[in-house]
Amino acid sequence: MMVRDALRDRTSGMAPLSKSGSDIAKFEERGLAQTRFDDLLAHRESVFRICLGFARDYAEAEDLAQDVYLRAYQNLAALKDPSVSKVWLFRIAKNACLDRNKEARVRAQLLRRWVEVASPRGDPMSTDLADDQRIRLKTAIRRLPKRLRSVLILRLYGQLSYHEIAAALGLAMGTVMSRLNRARARVSEMLEENLR
Repeated sequence: MMVRDALRDRTSGMAPLSKSGSDIAKFEERGLAQTRFDDLLAHRESVFRICLGFARDYAEAEDLAQDVYLRAYQNLAALKDPSVSKVWLFRIAKNACLDRNKEARVRAQLLRRWVEVASPRGDPMSTDLADDQRIRLKTAIRRLPKRLRSVLILRLYGQLSYHEIAAALGLAMGTVMSRLNRARARVSEMLEENLR
């Protein structure tokens, strides 16, 4: 009895729900936006892999993936055609990763200017052979020009098809295939140079 009275007291001061067309349209838009966002969440593993390809470590990739979904949610109104939602999301992922890398480079340059202490050149930490190979591979990928690196990361880490990469980057299919071929060749060359 007391609970019912408390609820009645709380709700008595509330305005009644409006049945106007604009309120219903807003409610339907929110429902549609939620449905579209739920569809985007189905690609979170691929988004994470793309972020991991651009990022320096696992934790940074997690942060980037969250940033990608935040950007996607904030710009959901810009997604007019749900059939291209996957490509749209991967384009946001690529841009978020490139923005983060640019910020990191600027931050590193500022730190280098501020810190003028000479550091020893040797690496005291030893790593396993597998870790060493993975580091060399990631370093080789990072050394690629941006146009080659983007295509390779979307293919290797995002596991996107050639069509999806072309759509995400706004390139022709032949350009995607050519850049992938050149990126793989350059990575192989860099890895071979490291072994010499």
